[in-house]
Amino acid sequence: MLYKIIHTADWHLGQTFKQKSRIEEHLLFIDWLLKTIENEHIQAVIIAGDIFDVANPSIEAMDLYHYFLVNAYRLNVTVIVIGGNHDSAARLNTTGSLLKLLNVHVVGGDINALGQIVPLKNKEGQIEATVIAVPYLRDGDLRKIAEAESIKDAKLEFTQSVKHHYDSLLNEALTLYKNVPIIGTAHLYISGSSVSDSSKENMHAIGTLGQIPSYHFANGYNYLAMGHIHKPQVIKHPENVILKYAGSPISLSFSERNDEKEITILTIENGQLAYESLPIPTQRNLKRFKGNADELLAEIGNYKTFSNLTTWAELIITERVNFIEFNKKIDELAAQNNIEILEKILDAPKTENSSVRQNFNAGTHNNPLDDIAQIFTIKCEKAGLNEENINELMPLFEETLSIVQNKQN
Repeated sequence: MLYKIIHTADWHLGQTFKQKSRIEEHLLFIDWLLKTIENEHIQAVIIAGDIFDVANPSIEAMDLYHYFLVNAYRLNVTVIVIGGNHDSAARLNTTGSLLKLLNVHVVGGDINALGQIVPLKNKEGQIEATVIAVPYLRDGDLRKIAEAESIKDAKLEFTQSVKHHYDSLLNEALTLYKNVPIIGTAHLYISGSSVSDSSKENMHAIGTLGQIPSYHFANGYNYLAMGHIHKPQVIKHPENVILKYAGSPISLSFSERNDEKEITILTIENGQLAYESLPIPTQRNLKRFKGNADELLAEIGNYKTFSNLTTWAELIITERVNFIEFNKKIDELAAQNNIEILEKILDAPKTENSSVRQNFNAGTHNNPLDDIAQIFTIKCEKAGLNEENINELMPLFEETLSIVQNKQN
């Protein structure tokens, strides 16, 4: 009899994109996932980190999380959730004991809980596989950092600590549960990973001192359920251990607009593990239009979509135009074709008198204050704060910003 597991990751529940909520898209994905669990006779689900977009998620995001877990329990499914760099380990772990009643294993990640071995049993009570659930790892969680340590030494020590951590858990699992496939989880950046926007590859190194080589995961692992990179992909391993990023279930930025979103279904039969990808239906298209005024008007006028939700678009305008006239035409065409333009960017040669402020007043979104959250993040990083600190501060910053903006209005 087949034992089937779904590997997914990077849900980022509660994300807002250009001040737009993603709750509707996430609900449609979760409903599709629950239907897939039922139709495919899935017995377990692994969520490999970043279940939430921020450390202090909204009530709506928490409700979606609980909605999935309760309905998965009704389908008699075991769920394993690990913390990612966007998640608060403390918040996830707070409800961990309670969620065990729903057959949910939560490994949020803190210095005393950096890994858990979970046996997966079939309906007859026989162990089909072992999951080594490891959350997002920070350097300070794994070792004592030496004073005046160079960046080169810190990177080497950190990557060796990661290897030792996974090796120790693997040896323990092999001792406890013999002759069954071993599935590890990881939320980090593996050398050779491809991101949706190559200019952002360095972003994934923040907080983990760079990339972890694939060969640091020993041959005893059959499959590594990866999270952190939003583009689905399999990473090469010298001993053919399967390292796979599930990717995010929805496109979280315009740079991901061309990614094929999917979940991974693992199948275990007679102790042998296989996997296949299942495409996730696209509920909303993110689209980037680029060209001069006539080209943009033609493209948007001819645009067709078969998705359920309104297309969100980014316009890159390559010439200077009369924005009063252009905006009227383009907005009318967009509305007729179920498009909402979230951003207009002027990418034309600058004149002597042009400035970001003039471009903004003309009707584009080249105002640097539109990226104030990004500026705040950069300032925090320069002040020495790590990602978890920044994620914890961001809701307070956004609340303060909202108060200031409301007073100005």
